[in-house]
Amino acid sequence: MSDRQTGVQWDKPYAWAPIQMLAVEGMRRYGYKAEADRVTKEFLTMVNENFLRDGTIREKYNALTRSDEIDVTAGYQSNVVGFGWTNASFIVLLRQLAPEDRESILNASSSGRKE
Repeated sequence: MSDRQTGVQWDKPYAWAPIQMLAVEGMRRYGYKAEADRVTKEFLTMVNENFLRDGTIREKYNALTRSDEIDVTAGYQSNVVGFGWTNASFIVLLRQLAPEDRESILNASSSGRKE
């Protein structure tokens, strides 16, 4: 929500699923489909990579390191596991992609999951 790195949960470098959905929807409405697809794929692959690593979906992600490791010094400081809006946003964003892009993301899940 901000390009300032202040240590607050809403600022750089944190990525929140609902904000990704708002940004992507805005791009799509104004005709920026390719850009919306790029942002969608970047976000979904980041969430998926972390899921493959530890089997969890988190509330927020560090968009710079593409990890769920956070260092929030002000605001809501924990990174909740199984957060509903990330789960729902993942599905909504995934459904907006072309079938081959969805398959690419889902195939990474089935081939890379650590048990």
